[in-house]
Amino acid sequence: MNLSRSQFLLTLAGAAVGFGTQFTSRDEERRDTEPRGPMIDFHVHLFGVGDGGTGCLMSAEQKSRLNFRFFRRLLNLSENGRMDQDYLDFLVAQLRSSSVQKAVLLAQDSRYDAQGRPDYERTSFYVPNDYLFDVSKRFPSLFIPCVSINPKRRDAIDELNRCAERGARVLKIHPPIQNVDPGEARFRPFYRRCAETGIIVMVHTGTEHAAEIVGDNYSDPLRLVTALEEGCTVVAAHTGTAAFFDKESFFPHMISMLERFPKLYYDTSIMASMFRWRTLPRLLEMPEVLARAIHASDFPFPSNAMVHWNRLSPVTMLSLASESNLLERDYRLKQAIGLPRDVFERGARLLRL
Repeated sequence: MNLSRSQFLLTLAGAAVGFGTQFTSRDEERRDTEPRGPMIDFHVHLFGVGDGGTGCLMSAEQKSRLNFRFFRRLLNLSENGRMDQDYLDFLVAQLRSSSVQKAVLLAQDSRYDAQGRPDYERTSFYVPNDYLFDVSKRFPSLFIPCVSINPKRRDAIDELNRCAERGARVLKIHPPIQNVDPGEARFRPFYRRCAETGIIVMVHTGTEHAAEIVGDNYSDPLRLVTALEEGCTVVAAHTGTAAFFDKESFFPHMISMLERFPKLYYDTSIMASMFRWRTLPRLLEMPEVLARAIHASDFPFPSNAMVHWNRLSPVTMLSLASESNLLERDYRLKQAIGLPRDVFERGARLLRL
């Protein structure tokens, strides 16, 4: 049977109303899950290609990747000599028009050689701490600086002290991109100093597909034991999860680690994407694990409401799918799926805001 355009739209509207009645009580319940204090997005990327004197770097190999072209279209960016500023302008506009009050903004350190010297030739992308501090100073009401220090660098502790003096609250390590094993015993003094300064240590865990990596072995949450034993508060970015097509997930290791270490948390970044759609429903069945979750988006990586069609009313799904604000979409999608209020409040509590 062939339907006219008007008949199709009427049919779709009827289906939305009909199916939506099954979700009414659940949607009403979620209206009561708004955070009672400031909401922090704990995982937002600062990017750049190096124009405008930012000091950023992006390799030719990274620019040739599909995701770079995808983000240029998604964020309406072009290599016009001011891409770094255009990206920042887009981020600031999105943050100001979202329900998120502040974002933990991430720098990205380079790879280092065996002597602890920068290895820019093998670095996919680099966002210097000084650029991060410059941006955070320009927008103090919006951004919380998360510096990036590869513990392999020979001046790692000196850089840590410098960043602490400049107001760093969080520190990010990305093992597979930065080619560093965070569990090495030689990094204990570095982690001890992190604990002494009160800087939260965020470490990428789980598989990585957005940049060139040395493998995923360093992404196992078990590699976080060294930092935790030195007294650090640690946030495992991405919860050790994998995309649906990956052969291995470190999520079970993450669960065992949460049982052992009370100062270990994890963020929900990228969990509402089309590639990790299985994670959030699993977490909803584990309330004791949700007690350590922190809201995070992984901006600019977009969430996708369509892959959660079986947990959303058609009206909600279509509304989220059409939401152009990536920060707001990620938050509202996770809220609609059923993440409790505490998840959206925990980041502010951890930062003592």
